[in-house]
Amino acid sequence: MASLKRTSTLREDMICPICIEILRDPVTIDCGHNFCLQCINQVGKTTENLQCPLCKLPVNKNMLRPNKLLASLAEKIQAMDPAEEQTEGETRCRKHKERYHYFCEEDKEFLCLVCRDSKDHKTHEVTVIDEAAQNYKVQIETEVQHLGQKDKEIIKEKKEGEGAIQVFRAQVHLEKLKILEEFKHVRKRLDEEERFLLSRLSWLEQEGVKLIEEYVSVTEGQLTTLRDLTRSLKNRLQAPSMELLEGINDILGRGKEFQFHNPTPVPMNLEKRMSEAKARHESIVESLKRLTDNLNTEGKEDKSTFLNSLSKEDKENWRLLQRNNSELLSSVPVTLDSTSADPNLTFSQDLKKASLYLVDSTLNTQAKPRQFYPFHCVRGSPGLSSGRVLWEVEIQGPPGRAGIVGVVAELPRGSRIQNSESCCLWALKISSSGCQPITNVSIQENLPICLRKVGVYVDYDRGDVVFYDAISNKHIYTFQTSFDRQLFPLFGLLTARSSMTLSL
Repeated sequence: MASLKRTSTLREDMICPICIEILRDPVTIDCGHNFCLQCINQVGKTTENLQCPLCKLPVNKNMLRPNKLLASLAEKIQAMDPAEEQTEGETRCRKHKERYHYFCEEDKEFLCLVCRDSKDHKTHEVTVIDEAAQNYKVQIETEVQHLGQKDKEIIKEKKEGEGAIQVFRAQVHLEKLKILEEFKHVRKRLDEEERFLLSRLSWLEQEGVKLIEEYVSVTEGQLTTLRDLTRSLKNRLQAPSMELLEGINDILGRGKEFQFHNPTPVPMNLEKRMSEAKARHESIVESLKRLTDNLNTEGKEDKSTFLNSLSKEDKENWRLLQRNNSELLSSVPVTLDSTSADPNLTFSQDLKKASLYLVDSTLNTQAKPRQFYPFHCVRGSPGLSSGRVLWEVEIQGPPGRAGIVGVVAELPRGSRIQNSESCCLWALKISSSGCQPITNVSIQENLPICLRKVGVYVDYDRGDVVFYDAISNKHIYTFQTSFDRQLFPLFGLLTARSSMTLSL
């Protein structure tokens, strides 16, 4: 007799795909599939062009062939006793050949009637299999709920961990920018000092040229006078006695009275200025020498401490990084682009601060619709098409102030963000009651976080827009997307007499 598995498989082969019952009067159609005669005829009545319900190939209604072999098999399957069929495939006790009816809670084993009454299980807690299954079903459901809660907790922890890492990356980038800005400032100051020292010496050099011209002019004039007097006396020596003696006292007196008045080659005020220039130069050289010595000593110590703290693998990665990082990160601080600004905004001279002064916009019926309504916005500069950018901004103003900070993709001229079907804005709406991540196509959950200063870190290539509390350095929210256009920092104010100040 066939096993339960084989019988079950045979039953499945005898099922009509239409009525899901054992085939009755089975017929085979053109494509080779089999159906009950009544079922396929019923399908044919509902359509003019009959198709196979399984493969959708066309079927000729007049070519339904009776399948006698399937009809015989179907009759035999129907004649089988379902109870006998089920018993054939049951798992029985290997020792006593009896059906299992019980479950031992202590040994976690299935038991037949004989096993239950044996000395091995007589003192154990024994339950009917169905009851035991129901009890464990409850435990399984409880465990599923517990694991589900753990899953949620892990997702939360994972999100917080990823946020902490993103803020860490932002802080690393921020420190890079600070170093670049500070060293750029030092180099700029040194360049300015160098230009001033050289310019001062160039001026003194020009003054020296003037002194030479003046000195030569004065001395040459006196030499000319002296030589004229000498020539006159020589001429007297050749003259007759009467002519030689005429006015002899006057001409001899002129010779005796002549004195060479030697002008001062370098005036004291120029000597003083030269001394001041040398002193300033020596002071700078001494300061730079102290700085260089300090950098050499502390720098070597710091570098040695850092490298000694690295593992062998980390040192190899460090060497690879040194070879690949031949070019330094460029530092271009974000500023406010006043040419893109709402007309109600005013700006500081360094384009680091924007303020909103609004009388009553509701009275101005001719006002041009704002692109980022209801906020009064300005874009930041420069734009971003690759790499990373970071800035921190503080919102100031009266209680109830509100603002928006984020990035916006470049929009066609004259278009409004509200009409854009694709996402082109990733921002954080900030108010005194909390903040809310928003895009132009969706609004995220409200976050009960009060912010005074917010940091924004954008990684164009990874598609990350990270917001963090710039005071506590705690992660707030991250948009993860992809960019296909140039991005610009975006700043907006809503409340009159409020302002935004960039700190980097």
